[in-house]
Amino acid sequence: MELRFDLTGMLSRGKDDAPKASLSGDSLIIDCRECEFIPLPGSKECIRCMVFSLCSVGGAGRIVMRTGRDIEVSGTAGRILRDVASLKRWAVPAEPPKGRCRTCPVSRTAVVEEAWSRFPDPVLGMTAEEIVSSAPDREGCAECTATTVKTLDQISEGMSAIRRSMTESYRREAP
Repeated sequence: MELRFDLTGMLSRGKDDAPKASLSGDSLIIDCRECEFIPLPGSKECIRCMVFSLCSVGGAGRIVMRTGRDIEVSGTAGRILRDVASLKRWAVPAEPPKGRCRTCPVSRTAVVEEAWSRFPDPVLGMTAEEIVSSAPDREGCAECTATTVKTLDQISEGMSAIRRSMTESYRREAP
């Protein structure tokens, strides 16, 4: 069974030429043939594309970058990309905010989307202090602000755990 998803605009920072991704068995197939970037699995653009594709399409045992010559990403690298995608899927709220929260610059949705817009750069955006000091003084805002700060803490902890896992994997595999 093959599922197709159009990730237009989501991966190439607003451009309408993002690659298409599909699931085929246990493989995520990303069609890189019309991408404006050179397909290098370790490049920022390709890491971003693979993680965002995993988030949109779903988990897969291996990732195939379809070019003139297919490039497969699996094993430790594939596991790490799946871990990051899982962290992103968890962090972004499933439901958009309602009411005044839609326009709040420190809502969980706004802060988390800002943090992931920089991925894979290791910048989370606003600090906990900035979020708390910028929060409106209305009913429910303190609870929402605390949730947002906790989410950023968990993203940071998750990324630290992934980095530790990468370091350990590298040490085990190094000659």
